[in-house]
Amino acid sequence: MNISSLQDINHLISNINSTTKVTEDTGVSTFSEILSEACGNSADVSGMFQSAFSKYNVQTKVGNCNVPWKCWDRNDFPIWEYFKKDTSADCLNNWRPTGPEPPQTDKNVQKGLSQINYGQMVILMPESLQRKMEADPEFAEEVLKKVQTWKADYDREDNAIAASLGYDPELNQLSKSYCIQLDEDGNVGDHTVTGGGLDDPHESSVTIISRDNHLIIRKTAHQESKVTVSNTLTTMNPEINYESVAPILADIRFKKNTES
Repeated sequence: MNISSLQDINHLISNINSTTKVTEDTGVSTFSEILSEACGNSADVSGMFQSAFSKYNVQTKVGNCNVPWKCWDRNDFPIWEYFKKDTSADCLNNWRPTGPEPPQTDKNVQKGLSQINYGQMVILMPESLQRKMEADPEFAEEVLKKVQTWKADYDREDNAIAASLGYDPELNQLSKSYCIQLDEDGNVGDHTVTGGGLDDPHESSVTIISRDNHLIIRKTAHQESKVTVSNTLTTMNPEINYESVAPILADIRFKKNTES
């Protein structure tokens, strides 16, 4: 963020605190906290996302990510390239498949996914979004809320599914890494979440062990709908009891993976 464009940081933070309400169980930081930490380190969009998701190693990559959904959705789409330090948001725009889609259990797919370390987050965004966020703190706050709320909703469902299958939700969470594409308005679009490498869920002790010998799961989704986030952070589907529907969701996902 261009701090020189903010005439009065203290006044801005005071205004944001008066309009932003966050419940204690969301795990979502107030924008004033995020802004304060980002201003103390690097006052840019990348610093803001890192402050917002401080438990993760966040890379914000700016550019024109234009990958067709039919490519992004394939098991062999090299999503791991986005997680590498020196790659760009448009590095896979020209990637095209060369044969039939392999299963997720394919050794080459698993080898690629194993390059993604736990606790990673890559945010792909167009340059126009970066400029708008750095020029307008209120808009930047809205975008951060969208991403935080999307992640909270995703994790709530995914961890409930893990629990229904006998896994420890906390360890399931620790094993995740995220690749999220944002559009020019800051809405979450195509995204991929990887995780796995967990021991047998029926054992008394569940631990993360070497992923060389365990299946890494890659979950990909296409999100076209735009979500409007109000000043009060809420989940998009608060009426759903994910703990009760998790076995059904898990069964649907299992069938989808085996049929693809």
